Amino acid sequence: MRLRCTGRLCCIALMAVWAGAAAQTPQAHAHDWYPLECCGDRDCAPADTVVRRDDGSYLVTSRGLSVAIPGDYHNWRQAPDGRLHVCLRQLRSGSVYLICAFRGPGV
Repeated sequence: MRLRCTGRLCCIALMAVWAGAAAQTPQAHAHDWYPLECCGDRDCAPADTVVRRDDGSYLVTSRGLSVAIPGDYHNWRQAPDGRLHVCLRQLRSGSVYLICAFRGPGV
């Protein structure tokens, strides 16, 4: 959309209105898009590190928890930001359980 200003004051006013609207637009946080079946009380987060192993699996660390995702894992979901995200839960036994995994193209 292109607007034409007929005066300098008009242009300044339009820019101020646009800047104010842009500043008040809430940004979606990553946690806002995780499905409820994956995330219960902050189980999901972007991966801090991702290591692709020789066998095709991924070693993923997020929030201090690490999990190996097999190379033939078929339950990948699409991440809207193109990053790798995991929903992990640490069990009482100390082992880490993968609830959901998200990735973008090429990951």
